[in-house]
Amino acid sequence: MKLAFSKCVLLLLLFLAVAAAAADDLAGARKLLLSGKYAEAEDAYRPLAKKDFRAALGLARSQDARGMREAAAKTLAGAPDGHAEIEAELARLAFERGDYKAAEKHVEAARKLDHEQLQAAWLRGELFRVSGRLEQAAAAYHELIDFYNGHEVKDAESLRWIGLAAAEYARWKRLNEQFSIVVNDLCPDALQAEPDYWPAHYEAGRLYLEKYNQADADREFKAALAENPNAAEVLVALAELALEDHDPHEAQQLVARALEINPQLIDAWQVKADLAWANFDPAMAAKILQERALPLDPLDEESLGRLAACYVVEHGPSGNVGQAGGDARLKRLIDRVLAQNPHPGVFFETLASWLDDRNRTAEAEHWYREAIQRMPQHLGPRAKLGLMWMRVGQEAEAHRMLEEAFREDPFHVRVKNTLELLDVIETMQTVDTGHCLLRFDGSRQKHLARYAAPHVERVFQQLAEKFGYRPPGKPLVEIFSRAKGIGGHEWFSTRMIGLPYLGTVAACTGPMIGLTAPSDSPVPFNWARVLRHEMTHVVTLQQTGYNVPHWYTEALAVWCEGYPRPPQWNELLVRRVQAGKLFTLDTINFAFTSPNSGDDWQMAYCQAELYVEYMLQGRGEEVLRKLLDAYTENLSTAEGIRRVFGMSQEKFEQGYVAYLKKLAAELSRGQPPERELEELLRAQRADPKNAELAAEMADAYLRRGALAEARQLAAKAVGLRAGQPLAGYVLARLAVRDGKVKEAEAMLAGCLRSQPPDPRALELLASLKLKDEAYAEAEPLYEQGATLQPHDARWLRALAVIYAKSKEERKLVDALTRLAKMDSDNLSARKELARLALQKRDYALASQWANQGLEIDVSDGELHSIIAEAAGERHNQQESIEEYEIAVELSPTDPRPRLGLADVYVQAGKTPEARRVLGEFLKVVPDQPAAKLMLESLK
Repeated sequence: MKLAFSKCVLLLLLFLAVAAAAADDLAGARKLLLSGKYAEAEDAYRPLAKKDFRAALGLARSQDARGMREAAAKTLAGAPDGHAEIEAELARLAFERGDYKAAEKHVEAARKLDHEQLQAAWLRGELFRVSGRLEQAAAAYHELIDFYNGHEVKDAESLRWIGLAAAEYARWKRLNEQFSIVVNDLCPDALQAEPDYWPAHYEAGRLYLEKYNQADADREFKAALAENPNAAEVLVALAELALEDHDPHEAQQLVARALEINPQLIDAWQVKADLAWANFDPAMAAKILQERALPLDPLDEESLGRLAACYVVEHGPSGNVGQAGGDARLKRLIDRVLAQNPHPGVFFETLASWLDDRNRTAEAEHWYREAIQRMPQHLGPRAKLGLMWMRVGQEAEAHRMLEEAFREDPFHVRVKNTLELLDVIETMQTVDTGHCLLRFDGSRQKHLARYAAPHVERVFQQLAEKFGYRPPGKPLVEIFSRAKGIGGHEWFSTRMIGLPYLGTVAACTGPMIGLTAPSDSPVPFNWARVLRHEMTHVVTLQQTGYNVPHWYTEALAVWCEGYPRPPQWNELLVRRVQAGKLFTLDTINFAFTSPNSGDDWQMAYCQAELYVEYMLQGRGEEVLRKLLDAYTENLSTAEGIRRVFGMSQEKFEQGYVAYLKKLAAELSRGQPPERELEELLRAQRADPKNAELAAEMADAYLRRGALAEARQLAAKAVGLRAGQPLAGYVLARLAVRDGKVKEAEAMLAGCLRSQPPDPRALELLASLKLKDEAYAEAEPLYEQGATLQPHDARWLRALAVIYAKSKEERKLVDALTRLAKMDSDNLSARKELARLALQKRDYALASQWANQGLEIDVSDGELHSIIAEAAGERHNQQESIEEYEIAVELSPTDPRPRLGLADVYVQAGKTPEARRVLGEFLKVVPDQPAAKLMLESLK
């Protein structure tokens, strides 16, 4: 008996040892799975999968994470029988491929084995939801909440399914406090139970993203990625976040990484479709959805909603708004969705949201309402409908809807911000200009509004005539300034996107324009030019039913401003042409909406305007309207180009690039291209005795601050070819640095013998002469520069300084006039021109330049005084009084507007008013002699 007992003990010990080893193997395999080492996890799970259901489950998940769906299903089918977890996982796989019958069968099998299997319970609720059985779905979600309340749940996966159910139940029942419980209790508890359980971070991040809390969403997604760098779902979530931040390039990279890991991840293909949609390419979006997303799950409502939007846009504007009658494909698609689910709120919300994104407002509103009516439990449509109404200026309707949305979801950041904005808007004053509405802060922006109102009206009339279209409603222009301790730019940003950061001072949604008050902008800008730009969008967007692509409406808007390209655009154009880094009609839209850099954004505007200039080469302006007509008829860009210009898009682009190259050559006349140092090094190795290459390398070293190398190569270039101009310029720069100015001037004079001269050498020599106050010598150099580079304002600015110093008034006026016409934001040039015209008693011209100055700074008291004096001299006493009163308000201690105002009152026979003005001034400045003398004379 003792021997038999010993054998039993040994067998028991051996069994326990094997079980412990297996448990260790499973734990190690799970760590590999959670850390994203899927292939290694497969290798660890595979030997145990036939005998241990947990290993089979882990193996299937490792395979599914890499897009091996069929292999995962096969692994689960071969697992040991009788385990609810296996049936629940089979249910998940079936559900995600749209096989709801199989999913339901596996859910019931799982619950039969274990009625409390939580993954199966969650999927049961989801199956009820996608089939429109909403009451049963809510009950199923609540079943998981009841389980949590009645049990001590400690494992991470169970907490995940409970959290998902709690969040959905909270949405449907408006139990807002439960969102806090999910992110502050359930997700942290899951991580406490299993610290490397990245799905807890992922689910918390998705909740934050849903509420537009981008900072917290980003933090959670990155925490998940730190645990598992190969979590394809997290990469896609970060791509969605990048799209929210208008960064499609980041989104593209993230989605590409996700699809490398899991090519069967439907969320990734949906974001790919989002990217095509954002690039104004509905045909490509539809192709991605039909060929890649829907084969993975033919019943997925988010994919189907996107596809429905493609059908709407491809079919074009329809009088039968929202009724699906215009496109048979759309009607069939909606019928198919409703046959599966009579309450497809997600489908209709997705359809509406995509149309909203393309400014198809009437159709989007219809489908948002359909989403609300079909599935009132769903949170998203109310908030999105309210925000859309804000963008189109329907603020009263928006306020009601957003109040309702906020009651239902107080965590929605954009809704909360917009409701605060509406409180500010209610305090603003509105002026009807006749064809437009102007809204502004009556206490802060009354002077701006006085000038902006007639400008807006005048511009609207001009553009309506130019493009042959008059929008049906009155455009709304809103000017935002500081309120409630928050700056005007933040209110403007909130007005446009619901968030307090937008990298521009103005924007247009079609029916409305938002503008940051110039007084609230850190950088001065020409508000009149900006309003003309945005009003062009008002006309062209509505004229084409919002079918005009971003690049073309921006091209027309810049062209309509009426100013030359800024010098920085020309410099950028030269660099990009030389580097071969130009946008095309297929890539330029993203450069506007989601630029990689500030240079990309500027280059997009530059190239867009140049597309218009290229179109007008040898053609009349009617071609611009004809292309708008093509977009109105829902033609693509390629089709529009063929109709209007009689050529393919490819040939059109070839001609455009040739045009840009010619223009860049003119702009860079005399200045060699700046090549990268690595390219120059390769070229010089191949041709070491080339003086031009040595000089280019010397210049490249100089720009990088490598002075010794620059000096050595410049000397080498001069040795190879005496008088090499670029090398001489480099040596001159180094001589100036060493304090050898005269030596530098001699070198530069030699450089300028080459024709055309290098603009850099010309500018350096001119600046040395100017610094030495040798104006007679500096002037011809700057004039030569202005002739060589007529688009560059630097030459004119220097000439203006020279003429002011040398008191050559006629030349000064000419230089300042050219400068003002070139630079729309140059206040000082306009102000000086107004002063000079007033001195010459050219009162009409003085008023003209002063009014142009007010288009940059309406709070400049001196400009108002100039207008007032000019009006008085032309016997327009009413205008003179009004302008002097503004000048007095803006410059209360300046005697000139007070004395001028009193004088006009006297001329108008209003002596008591003159005495009042002078008396009020003497209360502010008691010792002002001129005011005292004038007041005495009036007594």
